[in-house]
Amino acid sequence: MFLNVVSLLVGFLCLFLVALMLCSSKPTQKSNGYLIIILFVAGLQRFVNSIEVLGFINTTFSPLKIKMTLAFFIIPFYYLFFKRLIRKKNNLKKEALHFILPSLFVAFDFIVTDYTISYYWYLIFSSTYFISILALLNELFQLKKLNMLEKRNYKTIRGWAILMATITFFLVVYSNYFLLSDKDPKINLNTFYSFSSLLWLVALIYIFRKPAIIFGEHYLIKSIQKENQQDILIWSDKPLKEIESKDQLLFQSIIETVETIVLNIQKLQNNTSFISITTLTSKTIAKELKLPKSHLDIIFKYYCYYSINEFGNLVKICYALQLINEGYLNNYTVESLGEKCLFNSRFTFSKNFKKFIGVSVSNYTKEGQNEI
Repeated sequence: MFLNVVSLLVGFLCLFLVALMLCSSKPTQKSNGYLIIILFVAGLQRFVNSIEVLGFINTTFSPLKIKMTLAFFIIPFYYLFFKRLIRKKNNLKKEALHFILPSLFVAFDFIVTDYTISYYWYLIFSSTYFISILALLNELFQLKKLNMLEKRNYKTIRGWAILMATITFFLVVYSNYFLLSDKDPKINLNTFYSFSSLLWLVALIYIFRKPAIIFGEHYLIKSIQKENQQDILIWSDKPLKEIESKDQLLFQSIIETVETIVLNIQKLQNNTSFISITTLTSKTIAKELKLPKSHLDIIFKYYCYYSINEFGNLVKICYALQLINEGYLNNYTVESLGEKCLFNSRFTFSKNFKKFIGVSVSNYTKEGQNEI
């Protein structure tokens, strides 16, 4: 009884989230359509099954109880959800190819009534897709070069991906057990919906705690606009990699002053009056801080997440964000903003903005004008 009530609650919350995502969707807001489909199907299945089991209705409306071959459609949706989540690329024509084989199986099952499709095909089919999902997860865990939006959202996405992979694993294992049990499984669909609802409940709590999963890029841009740009992760308090033998001697000579040098560079990068007239390069930083260039090279090589050239451009982009958030573009053009931030051209400015922030200047400003 308790699990059935939980299943009913999960079904309602999934459908509520679908409605929320559809209603809050904006032209500039990117949503993972497969997440919406998965939430809708999972919610509808559990909601309908619960009201049936609890005695509110007598007739079953569960498609899987009518035609089990419809299960072939489920796993490609999960795979394409992970693909969009991790690779962030949409290609509807290629994605549609994933549903050709399930369509053939279902059509055959409906047309040929005196022959049953071997569910070992589903075992091969679902196992192949789940292995592909694990490969996508490995891609996610191996990501290194991240822009500001990706860095801000990486832990959230990683946790969300692990949760959804757990749900997918549970789905693949149970669906194969059910289909291969020769119509006499010890665990029925109601039991599966009930216990899997506990996993879905954890996933839903995670979603409500991490709004970026629902609102995506739009929510992250708003968070960037509200915070101090000094909070952007640029420096590490420990060496980012093993010290090479050729650098050992110089590294040992400056190790006691590393913290002070990094602190002075941070003060420089946050000095608006200085960065508005000077591009931070190894030469300008060394001159301002009265340090040998070789010392700076060691600091950037082992303690900075960016090369010294990338660092200089990132500081200029952070200055641009500050100006945008102060309303600079209300009176001036993007080209003027790029010039004020010491970029040689609008193209160079736009390219670096997209590289470090993850969206174009126009998308950033459009999103900023909308409240969630």
